[in-house]
Amino acid sequence: MKGIVLNIMATTGVSVVVLSIFVRILLPSYDLYFTLAVLQTFCANVVIHLGFLVTRIFESKYVVLELLLDIIYTTIVLVVFGMIFDWFGITPIWVLVVMAIVINLFALFLNMVRIRSEAKSINNLLKKRNKAEKLQ
Repeated sequence: MKGIVLNIMATTGVSVVVLSIFVRILLPSYDLYFTLAVLQTFCANVVIHLGFLVTRIFESKYVVLELLLDIIYTTIVLVVFGMIFDWFGITPIWVLVVMAIVINLFALFLNMVRIRSEAKSINNLLKKRNKAEKLQ
């Protein structure tokens, strides 16, 4: 449970940063929109991560296929939330698609860094164990 809450908060943070950049560039005078968008983005991220729990059941040996599924699912959720909260009156749909792609690629990068760190840690533990066994 701790992991999913952490993922939701991290994704919300990245989404808020990306959204604030787009809002500042495209609509610099919409401060109220930004405030409401933070809460709406949080709700969308909760739905996205709950959906990821379901999609993780169907793991594939093809990483690209899983990434594509995540991007498609994220885009669908963003489009649905965009219709519910009328995001398309202010933000073009392509912005949400680009955000979904950027956020998923950022998450992929973070996962790769984490996996590399864990692999390095495991390798170091194995080296220590092998050295200890040779000394015996």
